[in-house]
Amino acid sequence: MVMADPRRAGVLGERLLARAERERDPAGAAVSLRILGLAARELQDPALAASRLRRSVAVAGRARLPELAALSRMSLALVLNDLGRPNAALAEIGRALSALDGLPLARARMQHGILLRRLGRVDQALAAYTSALAAFRRHDDRLWQARALTNRGVLQAYRGAFAAARADLGRAEQLYRELALPSAAAQAQHNLGFVAAQSGDIVTALTWYDRADEHFRRSGSRPAEALIDRAELLLAARLLPEAHQAAQEAVETAAAARLGTLLPQARLLQAQAALAAGDVAGAREPARLARRAFTRQERGRWAVHAEYLQVRAAPGRRTARLRALADALDAAGWPEQALEARLYAAESGDPAALADLAAVRPGRGTARLRIRACHAQALSRLHQGDLAGARRALRAGLRLLDQYRAALGATELRVLSSAEGGDLAALGVRLAVSERSARQVLAWAERWRAATLRLPPSTPHDDPDLVRELAQLRRVTAELAGDSLDAIRRTRPLQRQRALEDAIRRRTWRTEPGTSPVDTPGSVDEITAGLGDRALVELVEQDGRLLAVVVAGGQVRLCPLVEAAALGPETAALRFAMRRLVLRYGSPASLAAAEAAARHGLRQLDDWLLKPVAGLTGDRDLVVVPTGALQALPWAALPSCGGRPVTVAPSATAWVRGTVNRRTELDERFVLVAAARPDHAIGEVRALAELAPSARLLIGPRATVAATLAAIDGARRVHLAAHGEFRADNPLFSHLDLADGPLTVHDLTTLRRAPDLVVLSACDTGLSAVHPGDELMGLTAALLGAGARTLVASTGPVDDEATRELMLGLHQRLRAGQDPAAALAAAQAAAPVERWATAYSFSCFGSGAA
Repeated sequence: MVMADPRRAGVLGERLLARAERERDPAGAAVSLRILGLAARELQDPALAASRLRRSVAVAGRARLPELAALSRMSLALVLNDLGRPNAALAEIGRALSALDGLPLARARMQHGILLRRLGRVDQALAAYTSALAAFRRHDDRLWQARALTNRGVLQAYRGAFAAARADLGRAEQLYRELALPSAAAQAQHNLGFVAAQSGDIVTALTWYDRADEHFRRSGSRPAEALIDRAELLLAARLLPEAHQAAQEAVETAAAARLGTLLPQARLLQAQAALAAGDVAGAREPARLARRAFTRQERGRWAVHAEYLQVRAAPGRRTARLRALADALDAAGWPEQALEARLYAAESGDPAALADLAAVRPGRGTARLRIRACHAQALSRLHQGDLAGARRALRAGLRLLDQYRAALGATELRVLSSAEGGDLAALGVRLAVSERSARQVLAWAERWRAATLRLPPSTPHDDPDLVRELAQLRRVTAELAGDSLDAIRRTRPLQRQRALEDAIRRRTWRTEPGTSPVDTPGSVDEITAGLGDRALVELVEQDGRLLAVVVAGGQVRLCPLVEAAALGPETAALRFAMRRLVLRYGSPASLAAAEAAARHGLRQLDDWLLKPVAGLTGDRDLVVVPTGALQALPWAALPSCGGRPVTVAPSATAWVRGTVNRRTELDERFVLVAAARPDHAIGEVRALAELAPSARLLIGPRATVAATLAAIDGARRVHLAAHGEFRADNPLFSHLDLADGPLTVHDLTTLRRAPDLVVLSACDTGLSAVHPGDELMGLTAALLGAGARTLVASTGPVDDEATRELMLGLHQRLRAGQDPAAALAAAQAAAPVERWATAYSFSCFGSGAA
């Protein structure tokens, strides 16, 4: 009962203890106190558990009941270990082992194995588990069989014997279910997630963790150990804010329960999460506290890990110490951290540190470990002067990254995982720049850039629970959008909105990947041939400087541009000025100042980005592949782009593949959707319907999310007029406001056949969150990733009437046979000069074709 319902067991234990004390029954009192101690441990109060178990030992000792005393010592040993007192725990289990025989002795041996495993004595622990398990089977003790299998399964995962681990834990879960112990079964499920995490299978690990977490949340107690494991997995998936939050919760839970063994492990995760997020200062104190606790507990394997994090977080680079710690980490069984330490040491350029990398061989281990091993091998080959070998290692690492990303079904996980290849791609570009090879710079840039769009599409979401949660989110968002709620009454809907968004994200992380092969990046020859008479300007940041790779007239040229640091402030200032012009904020004088500031910003950015390459591009139609903050630049507004078609593409590969892949599975439907707001939307769509009488219309209350998704799935062309919002805090919840609430990026993942051309007549719909590798998250990336060839959308707010006129001009030219990029350029050129800010807020994304 202690495992099934520890609170009820505690109540019954108190009654039994009271009766035993009335009847002066020392055996009953000792057993009752042990029950109360074990219940307190299950309820994560190890200090109370230790107090009760010591009383049990004392009562049994005074009554000369050695077996009962030994059984309580066996339980006390685990609690002392929880409290971070491993030596005291070993002393107690030693006394228990000397006083027991038969089945109780087997149980004590298994508990001894738990202590040995936590002290890093793995082989001894495995022998203890296996011996105890044989005894439990002889005695048909199914509960202790399940416990032994659980502990041995976790140990097998640490040893890398994943098949054996899954077999042990699967059998343990089955036994716990047969014994009607749901909490223990949930812990076995969590441990199955741990096995998957250790093997690098993030999707399966998340699935198991979430399944177990549902039980933990219902029971009102999330174990600190489960939070630690979750934080470690989220860190591996580069979900850094979530990893930091889970680590913080683990620290708080372990500290409140005085779990001395788990508290330093939670602090270790805190330090790792801070370092991964670039918060070096925030990593120092948790790493120091963790190392001090591990040292005091004589847990040397963990102490060396904490010391490594301390050195990482210390000011300055201590190359010699990092090299020494790499050897210690290897010896302690931390291969990933050992390789990290060698790579950090080698970044200093120290010849000895670079020489250390020669011993690194990409072999077994998780994909992340093998990717980093390829980086180490490339640096080593470069140090030895073997440029060809360095390039081979870099290409091998990026191939592994493609496979790793493809195994993640969720767009968010795929995008974030691209950061694993940053060092590889940067080194490849650096080598190409040093050789002044424009073709190689383009090839390396394309190898990493927007690679998520080259992956096989994930299975479309048709999970009924996800559909239900998205519908609930729409209702809550619609409620918050109303004017009837005051600040106090909005609190609960806001909390519900955050909880639903969190649940939806967690559910989508478990998306199964597609099964088709990974697409290779476009070759330089393929890109050059696909451009025809157009010119490509692909921007690459290298060592703080922006470079332009220009492909035009069959030639590939490399042109140095401006320091990258100057671009962010100038782009932000331009966007601010254009926003004021569109929204008409301020007095006539302030609007005149905004006009001047916007024109100046456009000229300055043009001088930096396009004028230096004007002699190479001529007056050709432009395909621009931006980087970083330049993804939000209104490219068509730059003076060099005046009147000519400009297509903004996530990568040259995405552009060239989009131009040639006109899909035959789409029908020729033209779908027009208009929400009731903004006021111009319905009028805009009705005017467009006059141009295309056969178009399908969804207007006002008919423009629901479900109806819109059903209508646009498989259509050739789509026009949506609605309010739009880019969620910088959570880009996958960027949305268009329809009749029944927001149409989010998550909703778009249900499309099985995305339209070829999508026009979003709304504010901010072309904005994206930019991640390493120029991976994008937002409405634009979602539609292009789903298969859309071209998207017309805005990178800022827009004026309603000016937008209506621009959209009519765009569609008139589309019906006349112009491609979207050319049609948009002509419509922008024809817009009234006083409305230029709205007209040029729109860009043509993707391939520019339809």
